[in-house]
Amino acid sequence: MNNASPLFLQLDTLEKKVTRLVDAINAARQRIRDLEIEKNALEREKAGLADQVAKQQNQIRQLEKIAANSSKGFSKSTNFAKIVNNNRNDAEATAELKQQLTAYIDELDRCIAYLSDLS
Repeated sequence: MNNASPLFLQLDTLEKKVTRLVDAINAARQRIRDLEIEKNALEREKAGLADQVAKQQNQIRQLEKIAANSSKGFSKSTNFAKIVNNNRNDAEATAELKQQLTAYIDELDRCIAYLSDLS
């Protein structure tokens, strides 16, 4: 029995080591599954952020177009100076000035409405 005792001790030690190794493997497999789940969540978040970036870039392009179109319309402001410098008090000049002011105010209202829709 004395000779068998060291053999059983070695077998018991080996069994404990195998058990710890199996536990470590199972823990590593679980960690891999957790990391895969986290990776998938991050990929979905990345895709969502890419969509947001694309939408915001489109909004920027639209705003740049609006700004470019608005600046073209405001180049007519030299007409105001001509009307004022002429000091005409006739109905035609007043009507023209009112019409241009109304057009500018309408354009500003559209720009404000568009910008408020973005936020």
